[in-house]
Amino acid sequence: MEEKSTNPNNSHRLFEELKKSLMKHHLISEDVSEKFSQLIWENPEKALKGLIEWYNNSLNKAYTDSNTGENYRYFVESIAGGPHEAIPSALYNCIGEIYPFLDRDIKNKSLGSILSILDFENSENVQISHTYNIREPLLLADISIVRPIYWPGMDEGANLIKKYNNLFCDFKNEVIDDNGFFNKRAVHSDFIVAYSILRNDFCNWGKDYLKVVNPTFLERVLQGIVGMRFAFDFRLKNLSDEEKKGINYKAEDLNFCSKNEKKINETIENNILEGKNRLKQLLPIQVHNSINEKINKKEWVDPFLFLEHKDYILKRIIEKSYLNLEE
Repeated sequence: MEEKSTNPNNSHRLFEELKKSLMKHHLISEDVSEKFSQLIWENPEKALKGLIEWYNNSLNKAYTDSNTGENYRYFVESIAGGPHEAIPSALYNCIGEIYPFLDRDIKNKSLGSILSILDFENSENVQISHTYNIREPLLLADISIVRPIYWPGMDEGANLIKKYNNLFCDFKNEVIDDNGFFNKRAVHSDFIVAYSILRNDFCNWGKDYLKVVNPTFLERVLQGIVGMRFAFDFRLKNLSDEEKKGINYKAEDLNFCSKNEKKINETIENNILEGKNRLKQLLPIQVHNSINEKINKKEWVDPFLFLEHKDYILKRIIEKSYLNLEE
């Protein structure tokens, strides 16, 4: 019988190559964070116009063999389902740092730039490797409002709560700094973790968390929660005449919106009322007034802004979710 040949060094070499590759991604992401962050603070519009170029150049550099010059990016991404998250998350979080200070027009341009990346990725990969790592509540909430399918879910928060055995004191000591922010090495998405902690169906940490959380960050978390909950209903409540005409056209009924207006408005009002009650059930009583204030301000992205085939999609949503018509 022929003896199998084994080389004990093969596994070690493979491990070392993987480690070098990951280290390269992280080193490039740190360089990107420093340079792109400086650019976006100096000139947000210029930085956003160049986002795709920064994204592609940085990933190409990470996937190019420095010895042979060969680029393995598309091969690796086709096998892995997408790029390593270090570089994309560095770019998104540079935008996230400045996002709360931007006016609505520049925020919308930011979203458009990010969607020009996300919309070419598999949605499951977006949830796992892209939006999962976005820290800023307002940015992640706005992305999720215009693309609900990209919401990464609440797993990170739920898993951290489970990890610390529902002991907030241990969690606080290891994960929250003296200024009330999460330690970056311990948390991927500050918004997801904060939202999870505030929810009493996840844990009983809400009141304790409110004592230590940075108040400015908390306001952005609540604004993000409120936006995701109410943006679509309030927008549908305020359709323009032109939008109604487009929906009528797709319904092949010039009176579709007007004859269903009462039912649609009743459903919208019920959804808003149920949404308010649900948030007040989930979140500590100390934040209920803030929730009401943010509902009244409506400072969220237009959920229809990046909606392709808007008239048809709105018509189908109205039929299915507001009129309860069969498919």
